[in-house]
Amino acid sequence: MAKTLITGATGFIGSAVARALHESGRDIRVLLRSDRYIKNIEGIKYEIAKGDLTDLESLRRAMDGCDRVFHIAALYLMWTLKPELIFQTNVDGTRNVLTAAMDAGIERVVYTSSIAAIGVRDDGIPADETVEWNLEHINDPYVKSKHLAMLVAKEFAQKGLDIVTVCPAAPLGKGDIKPTPTGQMICDFLNGKTPVYFHGGFDLVDVEDVATGHLLAEQKGKSGESYILGGTNIYLKDMYKLLSDISGIRVPGLFLPHGLDLFSAWTLEKIATWFTKKPPLVTLGGCRTIKLPPFYDHSKATRELGYTSRPLEQTMRKSIDYFYENGYAKNRINL
Repeated sequence: MAKTLITGATGFIGSAVARALHESGRDIRVLLRSDRYIKNIEGIKYEIAKGDLTDLESLRRAMDGCDRVFHIAALYLMWTLKPELIFQTNVDGTRNVLTAAMDAGIERVVYTSSIAAIGVRDDGIPADETVEWNLEHINDPYVKSKHLAMLVAKEFAQKGLDIVTVCPAAPLGKGDIKPTPTGQMICDFLNGKTPVYFHGGFDLVDVEDVATGHLLAEQKGKSGESYILGGTNIYLKDMYKLLSDISGIRVPGLFLPHGLDLFSAWTLEKIATWFTKKPPLVTLGGCRTIKLPPFYDHSKATRELGYTSRPLEQTMRKSIDYFYENGYAKNRINL
């Protein structure tokens, strides 16, 4: 039986997809650069292929004997001292994976992009897959890298590679092992590090729904098409209210008006760059992105794939439990 290769299997979305494939009885091979986060795929039967997205030959070896590839690996960072690493991984790495897949005659590739690779509408209506990317002004390396990588995927689709692209919204749930920038926002709130809030919002989705969406895209997706895997569009104020209702922690009491929030983010980035060398609480790119707000419409995935998403409160409770149980959040309130 031919194997299914997964890149990024120890990451947040990757581990959820690996579990879903394992439960479906698939023969799995995972591409690993190191075993640092291998705990995230405990209980899953898999074969290891040592390799790296920057090493084309290692990718070719990893795909030997495979017929399907889920390319999920990416650097999901809103701040780093070396932004060039984001482009090397997300753009150059994607080109290497798709080159190896085409050379190996892979039957189908499911590529994990992001809603960051899709534009937003000026009228506030949630955007769908037809909205062209228009986020250059965000000036965020991660957002731009996902746009450029999406262009690479379209290029290979035009060359004849059978590739389906999925664009997850901001994921939440179990397995956010680093955690991701989205998960870190939740942890900061739970740890009392969110004294203020500002206008904006985003699309939040359960990582298990995203994993199911990957399998549906593999089974039913049209080659060359992209599908938004979204959940609930919510404003920040309402998200903090939901977090407060579940956790018992008070909502932020201070609202930062437009301009002051950007100045605060700029200041925190400078402190991180010059002194702490650690990710700031808020970044300029993240602040600009959330303020749009980036709301999306996943009806195409529902219509063509049968994709569904669960209620946000259910997902948020699961995320909060995970962060407390794994030590990311402290001082739990017993409601």
